[in-house]
Amino acid sequence: MKATAVILLFLVIFGITATLCAGRIGGQGERCLCKGKLAKRVKPQEIKKIELFHMSASCPKTEILITHKKGKKFCLDPNGKQGMKVLQSKMRLHREKKPKAHGGGKKKKQKKSQQQQQQQQ
Repeated sequence: MKATAVILLFLVIFGITATLCAGRIGGQGERCLCKGKLAKRVKPQEIKKIELFHMSASCPKTEILITHKKGKKFCLDPNGKQGMKVLQSKMRLHREKKPKAHGGGKKKKQKKSQQQQQQQQ
């Protein structure tokens, strides 16, 4: 009788532990910032800050977080008309920012060496 009581107690403890840990290790819980209803549009003059969050391991959606001038934060629908414009403008800005070339090239090195030779003379 003692063996069955120990086994039953073990199964109950295991069941409770598995239930509590289900959301932590590969569970169904998403950690998205935007939950519930999304705004379709916002007056541009009322926007203080726009943050764009791309899909990640913790959230499978692209999210646009808007900070209102009054301090209130809410989400803009990325599939709406204004949301699409925000995404396009962010992508265009990203493409325009090109990384700067390092070091120069043969022409710059030749100019430097010519300048050094002239200074020595």
